[in-house]
Amino acid sequence: MVKKAKTTEEHPGIDAQNGRKDTASYGHFLQSHEWEQYEQLEGEKTFWFEDEDWHALALLKSTPLGNYLYLPYGPALKDASFLEPALAELKKLATKQQAFFIRIEPTLPLRNKGDCNSDAQPCHNKGEKYTNANKSYFTIESLKSLGLKKSHDIDPANTWVIDLPGNADQLLEKMEKDRVRRWRNLDKKGIKIRTSKDPEEIVILSGLLKKLSSERQFNPQDENHLKNQLKSGFATLYVAELEGEPIAASLVYDYDDTRFAVHAADDPAHHNLRAGVSLTIQKMLDAQAAGKKYYDFWGITTSDNPKHPWHGFTQYKKSYAGRQVDYCGTWDLPLDKKRYGIYQILRKINRIRRRAR
Repeated sequence: MVKKAKTTEEHPGIDAQNGRKDTASYGHFLQSHEWEQYEQLEGEKTFWFEDEDWHALALLKSTPLGNYLYLPYGPALKDASFLEPALAELKKLATKQQAFFIRIEPTLPLRNKGDCNSDAQPCHNKGEKYTNANKSYFTIESLKSLGLKKSHDIDPANTWVIDLPGNADQLLEKMEKDRVRRWRNLDKKGIKIRTSKDPEEIVILSGLLKKLSSERQFNPQDENHLKNQLKSGFATLYVAELEGEPIAASLVYDYDDTRFAVHAADDPAHHNLRAGVSLTIQKMLDAQAAGKKYYDFWGITTSDNPKHPWHGFTQYKKSYAGRQVDYCGTWDLPLDKKRYGIYQILRKINRIRRRAR
């Protein structure tokens, strides 16, 4: 029996610092009580659903045409067959909130018909196997049969994951020798790595992101957003310092058996020290020591085009021995088809205008 969806006021979230976890540990971090608490700090109205075989964190978003529900990397499903009952409950909430569509991003992969239909067919995700019997993937046909339409991906549809072995030596053996040598020689270079949970220290990462954005021409993450993630308790800030001066920083999230590496930046003035590489190794070693099984680099492109804006950091992530993990991407369920059609036209016009600037 699905529990009644709870609004922000009825469901204040769970403090990640007090040791309590989600009642269901499957699914992505963005479908957790910890992430819900962060969204509430951001002023979002949240709704939580929970069933024996799926759960969902939904955010109420607004457009000039009306509201919609957005489930970042959700709903969290034990298998693909539970999407239909999840959508049925989400439709009820959408009606109450006058939402004209629902946007979902399940973290099960998308396969063509006939792919992964035997036990011999390997899968990218956590070493499991895809079979039609266990419904561990979607097809385009299965999603369209539920009334869903493919949308522009909001969160990355592909990521790069490192399997963390049982001990540190096994992990280091998989890495390039030059990188390991740099990490081992941190003290000789005068570089110290530390961690912090202090929200006020987020200015270190924010400042480095701004420096890097000026050089590489991208929009850095908003400082207040990053600060709220530290305030929520689930994030950890890593800092590499040279004689007390920050030269690299990164933010990680720990959830269930996975460490997610989300934001990172090096000081361009100290690029030759490659402190970010040593920081990455330390983050992996700490995750392995804490009993995590996976290190998720959070987003890559599948494009081979060297001019793609994600090409550089994708090649960096792939330089660590790991594997690609695929999700099905972002899909919309229109509830008011006329309004949704107008919404899509306006989105297309806005994209054309942005490109023309």
